[in-house]
Amino acid sequence: MTIKKLLWPVVCVVCLIFLFSIYTTGQKKKQTPVQGNTRTITDMKGRTFEVADPLERIALLGGPTGQIAFILGVEDQLCAVTKTLKMSELVKTFFPEISDLPGPRSTSGSINIEELIKSDPDIAIAGDIDGGIVLEKTRIPVAFLEDSMGEGMKDIKKEVRFYGYVFNTPDRAERYVAYLERFTALVLERTLDIPEHQRKKVFQGYNPSHLVTLGGDTFMQERIEIAGCLNAAESVTTIGQRTGLHSGLGEVSMEQVLAWNPDILVINYGTPDDVYADPQWQQIRAVTNRQVYPQPAGVFIFNRPTAESAAVFPLWLAGIAYPEKFSDVCIPCLVKEFYKEVFDFDLTDFQVTQVLDGTYETRIMKGARH
Repeated sequence: MTIKKLLWPVVCVVCLIFLFSIYTTGQKKKQTPVQGNTRTITDMKGRTFEVADPLERIALLGGPTGQIAFILGVEDQLCAVTKTLKMSELVKTFFPEISDLPGPRSTSGSINIEELIKSDPDIAIAGDIDGGIVLEKTRIPVAFLEDSMGEGMKDIKKEVRFYGYVFNTPDRAERYVAYLERFTALVLERTLDIPEHQRKKVFQGYNPSHLVTLGGDTFMQERIEIAGCLNAAESVTTIGQRTGLHSGLGEVSMEQVLAWNPDILVINYGTPDDVYADPQWQQIRAVTNRQVYPQPAGVFIFNRPTAESAAVFPLWLAGIAYPEKFSDVCIPCLVKEFYKEVFDFDLTDFQVTQVLDGTYETRIMKGARH
């Protein structure tokens, strides 16, 4: 009998042991039954499943919605977040522990599964794409969100209340809703009677070209209308995925912007002075009248349907569009109160200014737009 014949059975046994170890490892990754006390929850897609009670370790995989943990005061329960939330200057200031949390999710559909599993969450909260990946590759319970760029104020309130339901913090959720409704009512009270022909036309001009925008089918339409203004890009539909752009953003031509001739231009790249000096923008009414403004940004950027921007953006826009109607309102004071009472972030006056002048957008994104 040759040495090869003697070794062959041994090789076969070793291979079988190796393959079995791979199989069982995969099974162990998938077998994570809930231990101890449990409760049943229903997510925003109507899916019902059991989770640990209480929830102690939560992975938030939605960029715009990650801030809701701070609205509800449950940031100590976070075990994994998005990389973008970890970049937030405000979060790092008021919750420095964010730097030590893993950030397994970078952009939509890009999740480091090994890092997520290692964070050992009781539950992951995510949108369709990210949640689908987690369900497919792990047995971590997933609560699905409605994560459309078309989310209006009703959707935001529904989302915050859903988080309050998951985290067992309904009172904090209602505190946010009360502020949102109070700010919205304040703005509407002062802008509803503005005749259509006197309403300011606003163009959201993003990216270095200032030609990327949010169309009339996005959340921005409602926010501009609440502020008593008109969305210059209302006739454009931008929901959907486009190469090189975040879902919901679309690019228009300079000719379109010239035809719209907006009264106000909101940018998220460069400075108003850069636009004022650019020859191709000289014919725009917003440039002629020096009405170019950086977009505000706080915990997250405001060209996403976030809870903070739902409250702050219409108030800010109405204030710059119709200053005479808000001459008796200290908008920075209201913004400061909002972050203190809703987020427990005690902002200085200078930090409030940085929220309203867009400083935090640059710090969050560090030159990158997702």
